[in-house]
Amino acid sequence: MMWIPLLVLLAFFTMFFGRRFRSNGSAIDWSGMKHDARDPIEILKQRYARGEIGKEEFEEMKKNIQTP
Repeated sequence: MMWIPLLVLLAFFTMFFGRRFRSNGSAIDWSGMKHDARDPIEILKQRYARGEIGKEEFEEMKKNIQTP
């Protein structure tokens, strides 16, 4: 009977820390904000492919990212 609270606590910590690090390169910090560790150009290409931004906006943002 004493094992039930311990198992519940263990399950909670497993879920919490399991969500903290994901296999796709992103992580969630302690505040719950998602931080993406991928390349900015890759993110920009994906946004363009999904139709979130147009060609002109894509080219302008790409130029801004690549400018030192």
